[in-house]
Amino acid sequence: MQPLDPQQHVIGILAGAGEYPRLMVEGAKRAGMRVVVAGFKGAVGKDIPPLCDAFAKFRVGAVDGPREFFKANGVTHVVMTGQIKPACIYTMWPDATARRLLAQLDRRNAHTIFGAVCDYVAEHGMQMLPSTAFMDEVLPAEGHLAGPAPTEQQLQEARYGMQLAREIARLDIGQSLMVRGDTVTCVEAFKGTNECIKNGGGMPNAPVTLCKVTKPGHDMRFDVPCLGLRTIQHCVRHHVRHIVFEAHRTILFQKQAVIDLCNRHGITLHGMEMPTGGLTVPAIEHAQDDATHALELAAAMEQLGIGHSAVVCDGVVIAVEDPEGPLKCIARAGAYMKRIRFARIANWLCGLLLGRKGSPPAPMVMGHTTDFMLTPMVQQAAKKAGIILK
Repeated sequence: MQPLDPQQHVIGILAGAGEYPRLMVEGAKRAGMRVVVAGFKGAVGKDIPPLCDAFAKFRVGAVDGPREFFKANGVTHVVMTGQIKPACIYTMWPDATARRLLAQLDRRNAHTIFGAVCDYVAEHGMQMLPSTAFMDEVLPAEGHLAGPAPTEQQLQEARYGMQLAREIARLDIGQSLMVRGDTVTCVEAFKGTNECIKNGGGMPNAPVTLCKVTKPGHDMRFDVPCLGLRTIQHCVRHHVRHIVFEAHRTILFQKQAVIDLCNRHGITLHGMEMPTGGLTVPAIEHAQDDATHALELAAAMEQLGIGHSAVVCDGVVIAVEDPEGPLKCIARAGAYMKRIRFARIANWLCGLLLGRKGSPPAPMVMGHTTDFMLTPMVQQAAKKAGIILK
């Protein structure tokens, strides 16, 4: 990125949770920029307001408010930083502009929603910067960072896992997966990396590898993969002894603390350029409905040799089957959606009371291939979780 002239430009930051916004503000201030922050309520940290030149809070789903706030403060360039919980896709309360943008999307996920926001910002005369702007020092290059040097077996495992993770990202399922040898132990989906580590962790005598990548052609303006201290702590707890991430395209927070913790627990941490080769599946661009989307995902998962089914809800991939089987996939999907069921129904009812047209919350749909074992136990579990089988 070319340096911006502080005399002519002002940085606007859309800030979510975590330390990412603070690092972004500090990086922009070191570059001499005036920094204006629109923080999301319930997410942005209390340490942000004192660091910036102007600050205001907005609810997740508000578009007009942040735009007007940025315009009033002379913002010329905008950056997205910080975490927004995936559940916000279902529970956010969009304003009129956000509802219009969402209605234009074939499918709702992080890439389509954030992409629409980026286009909207550009339409109003502000340039979107990559979310790695002012962050060069936390984007590690290829090479060994901490713990024992990777063995040839670990490097082989990493290359295999990275190739599979690339395809999972291509399908908009997630950015991480866990492997042991040539077996996938868990695929990241709706609940994120830490849940993936918990579900796919190993045993003391059978550790696993965490692989983290970007989507092919990833839009670096948002949703860049990150690693931080909390992730390493989960890895320690669940017997992950090898972590590999895509070099130059993964943000490493609290770098020295991460390195120290990895060294203390013997966790190999290294960056790797994306390996070539491996099985490639096409992206699913325009699925007509959840059932079609889930069926196409199930076929892709089977082609990758991971599983035979996938659960989708309102265009979002909730969970996919891995070698632990369909019952685990159903259980994960049911647990994820149970936590936000009340909020989804409440949002819909409030919308009706305010005169807004809208359909009731969509059910989860599980698509599967012909090799899927549709047993009575699977049918009963799906029914209990509120999943429609296709």
